Amino acid sequence: MTILYKYYSCGGGKAALKSQNLGFRKPEFFNDPFELTALSNSVGSFGKQETLKARIDQLKDQVAILCLTRSAFNPLMWAHYADQHQGFVIGYDVSGPFLNSPEYNLITVDSGDVLYTNTKTSFALNPESMEALNGVFQHAMGFEGAAADRALARRLFLTKHASWVYEEEVRVVKKVIDWTRTVEEDQADPLRSHNMLLRDLEPNEVPGIDFEPGSFVAVANENARGLYLYNYKMPIREVYLGARSTFEGEPEFAELFQPGRQVFKLDVNQTSWNFDKRELTPE
Repeated sequence: MTILYKYYSCGGGKAALKSQNLGFRKPEFFNDPFELTALSNSVGSFGKQETLKARIDQLKDQVAILCLTRSAFNPLMWAHYADQHQGFVIGYDVSGPFLNSPEYNLITVDSGDVLYTNTKTSFALNPESMEALNGVFQHAMGFEGAAADRALARRLFLTKHASWVYEEEVRVVKKVIDWTRTVEEDQADPLRSHNMLLRDLEPNEVPGIDFEPGSFVAVANENARGLYLYNYKMPIREVYLGARSTFEGEPEFAELFQPGRQVFKLDVNQTSWNFDKRELTPE
C-alpha cells in the first residue's frame, strides 16, 4: 500500500472526507502561470513556436491533473493550502487502477514525481518532435493505438521551477474525455464517471433571454473553475488535523473514525521546527 497526501482548507477537507472523491483540475486554472511551459523555449521560427503553443493549449483541454505530495508535515504547505494550519491533510491509498492504469491516465501516480529545475532545456521543433507531441495528444484523447512518448509527456506535465521543490509533488494526469467512447459509456464506467460543481443561472444573469430554470448553468464558485470531481471512492488511511484546527470540538469529529483509518492532530514542537503528531481516538 502506498499513501500520498493532499492538503485541504477546513471546508474543502470536510467535503473531501465526506465524499471520498478526488478533484482533478485543468492545468490552465493552476496558480502557476509557468505550468506546461517546459517545451516553450523552442528552437525555431516564431511561427513554429506558435504552432507548438497551440498544440499544447489543445492538450491542456484534454486532461485534468491531480496534485498530491509525499509529506503530511510540511509547514509551508500547511500555511499555503490548508487554511493556515486550520485545515486537514488526508492520506489516500493510491493503489489500484483509478490512479495507476494507463487506460485511464496519461501519467500514472507511480510515474508522476515532479522534476524541479532552474533552467529549461531546449526543445527543437522539427517533424519528429511534433509527431511525438501529436502522439501524446492523441493518447490523451483515448486513442490507445497512438504511440505516446511517455518521456515527452512527463517532461511537459511534470517539470516545474526549482522554487516549488518544497512541495514534493506527485501528479496524476487523467484523460478527461475518451473520444473513442460515448459520454454515456464514460459515465457508466466507475473509474471514469465524474461531475462538475455547477449552479443554475438566474434570469437576471442572462438578460434579454426568457428561459426555464436549469437551462443555463455556470461553475458554482471560483474555486470550481476547471475542476472535475471523480465519483470513485478513494480509500482514506490517514487524517491529520492542523495545529490550529478546532475540529475536535465539532459534531462531525466522531465521523472521522472509520475502519482502517488513523486520525492525528499536529502539535507545534517547542524545541524544534517540526510538528509532533498525536494520535486521536473517538471519545
